[in-house]
Amino acid sequence: MDLADLAGAGCGLLAALFVASGVPKIRRPFGLALALVRFGVVRRVQPGLGRLLGALEVATGIAMVISPALLPAATCALVLLVAFTAVVVRSLLAGQSVECACFGTGETTSWVTVARNLVLIGVAAFVAATTAVPTMDQRISGLLIGTVIACGYLLMSTLAVVKPFSVRIDG
Repeated sequence: MDLADLAGAGCGLLAALFVASGVPKIRRPFGLALALVRFGVVRRVQPGLGRLLGALEVATGIAMVISPALLPAATCALVLLVAFTAVVVRSLLAGQSVECACFGTGETTSWVTVARNLVLIGVAAFVAATTAVPTMDQRISGLLIGTVIACGYLLMSTLAVVKPFSVRIDG
């Protein structure tokens, strides 16, 4: 495995996660619009802004796979991840845990959210900084790997919210 393979895997992971995160925001923008108010980013609920951010995430994800030049797409991913992480950290330091609408699952922010984003920031920084340009085959392989990782993450985060296997015994 060389640098181009790793860059392809990074592109695929970021693409899968950004598309998986952006599509629910486009379909149901109110959740993100409400989260932006709770985070203190805007003063009133603006569903159009939620839809716009979702579309930006999807466009970034698609660009990670099809763009011949990685730097613009990876830089956009990096800027989005840093901005999202800064908002979450500010909220957590203020003692707030906000339902973020990160992947449309009702996830509540925590330091785990920050850790996840820091890993993704590292991946985006690597892809932006690498001089190796992955081939389309390497990007598609990366997309398959990224899709499996994204599906696993989404499954775990959904199960954490829904808790289908929890048992409650009322005394």
